[in-house]
Amino acid sequence: MAAHGSLDTAADHEPRDEPRLAGGRLPTLVMVVVYLAALGAFVGIVTVRGGPSVGDAYGVTKPATALADGDLHGAAHDSVLPQPPGYALLSAPFVLVLRPIIGSPTWCDARVPPVTRLFLPWCKPSQLATHHWYRSQAVLGLLAWVVFALGCTRLLRTAGAGGGVAEALLVIVLAAIPAASAGIVETFHPQDLVSFGLIGAAIAEVLRRRWVATGVLFGVAFLCKQFALLPLVAVLVAVPGWRERARVVLPAALVVGCGILPFAVVDASGTWSTLSAVESGGVVKLTTGTVLGMTNLTESTKLVIARDGPVVLALAMALWARRRVGRDLLTPVALIGLATACLAGRLVAEVWFSSYYLLAVSAGLLVLDLARRRLPVTSFLWIAVTGALVEQADGIPTSSPAAYVAFGASVAAVIIGLRAVTASARIPGGVPPRR
Repeated sequence: MAAHGSLDTAADHEPRDEPRLAGGRLPTLVMVVVYLAALGAFVGIVTVRGGPSVGDAYGVTKPATALADGDLHGAAHDSVLPQPPGYALLSAPFVLVLRPIIGSPTWCDARVPPVTRLFLPWCKPSQLATHHWYRSQAVLGLLAWVVFALGCTRLLRTAGAGGGVAEALLVIVLAAIPAASAGIVETFHPQDLVSFGLIGAAIAEVLRRRWVATGVLFGVAFLCKQFALLPLVAVLVAVPGWRERARVVLPAALVVGCGILPFAVVDASGTWSTLSAVESGGVVKLTTGTVLGMTNLTESTKLVIARDGPVVLALAMALWARRRVGRDLLTPVALIGLATACLAGRLVAEVWFSSYYLLAVSAGLLVLDLARRRLPVTSFLWIAVTGALVEQADGIPTSSPAAYVAFGASVAAVIIGLRAVTASARIPGGVPPRR
């Protein structure tokens, strides 16, 4: 019927020989069971892989404990990781309310090598029974996955593909992809999961034309991890006018300012150092790992390229996409594709390539496939290849061939995202946002 022509989805205009997901909504009870099963699967995977890592945990758990104790100076001193203090700010209330059940900032299990225990005074044999991960802030890493999953499903529903088989598949795969559990068990980085969950929710608000909510969510996402700036660039280019851009930027800046200002007041130089993430003092010299890592540039130069290069690339891709499709860039497939390409730009210019770095791109490609109502063959293949690449070397590629494969996979993700943008340009009227 002609009346529904403007409401056709991307799937309705793509080649019919591609495999499609079945439509229709699943009963609410079934979806609840799927979500609980996925969470249980994630907990099981984390447990089987040895439980949450103690690596880098001090940089987020100790500041959270200090904030729960009202010690801002201590929190600023303990915020030593190259990232904003957002995760500590979000987890501190849980630490305050739920201590002593999960208040401990430290944990240790028998899997920690004896040599490592020499540097972890709470990991003495007599103390192992009282320092299990499930009695500490490590448990909050499981809640980080919940935020991650809900943000992705929120985006899928806003794209008009949620509530059915696609959403159920999305949740299950998000629990199973290696990058999700790697962010907990290889190096404790739940902030990455939280940040991408908030990014997904923010893009969903963009599609609903809720600019202030978009800015707030992007602000909190940036406070958790700086890579949130990359999809924000895409969004700022995609929105229709300067007034709308201001309604996104100002709330985002206000949130970031409120989160960072107290730390900057008590430790200005330390706060700037962690935000810029270009100090090379603690960086091990890498001659492999990524194409950039194999160069003879100084470590400081490599870090500047790795931090600033993706932003420049994201801006260039966003401007090209806006020129290519115009205001159709605010349709679900186009915007998700562009955001994913911008996030993949981070991998193109990385100094090293760890498992959890794959999280954002893996989830973005998966949501992109499902938003197009097609079986996620492309995303599954990308996740499998990159997952095998990093897992074969304990999380980081260590050979020149592996570095080139990682670079090729990163470029491939950029191309996949940008092709989704151009595909949306061939769809009459695009895919309308869910109101």
